[in-house]
Amino acid sequence: MKKFLPIIITLAVIALGAFIIFMPNKVSGVPKESVLYIGDGCPHCKIVEDFISANGVDKKITFATKEIFKDSDNAAELLQVWRRCGLNEAKGMSVPLFWDGTSCYLGDQEITNYFKTKI
Repeated sequence: MKKFLPIIITLAVIALGAFIIFMPNKVSGVPKESVLYIGDGCPHCKIVEDFISANGVDKKITFATKEIFKDSDNAAELLQVWRRCGLNEAKGMSVPLFWDGTSCYLGDQEITNYFKTKI
C-alpha cells in the first residue's frame, strides 16, 4: 500500500488541477458569462428585446437569454444572481435583469442604457 500512496496522491492532485482548469461556468450558482433574464409576457422585457432587435445588440455583445417564469432552473439561477448583486428578494424579484458577469442592471431603462454604452 505504501508503494501506491505517492501514485494515488499524484492522481488526486492531477484530478483537482483538471477540475480547477476546466471548472464549470458557474460558481455558487452564479454564471460567469453575461445573461439577460426575462419573463414571458413581461412588458418591460419586451422593451429590452425590441431594443436588442432594433439595434443589433445581440450581434455586437455576447450574452445568453434565460426565461424565468416557466423555467425553475433559470429562476433559481436568477435568485443567486439577485443575491450576489445585493438586491433584496424580500421586496420581490423582477425582470428584466441583465447580469454582465460582475454587475446587475435592473429594468428596461437601466439595461438599454447599459447596451447603449457597449454598442
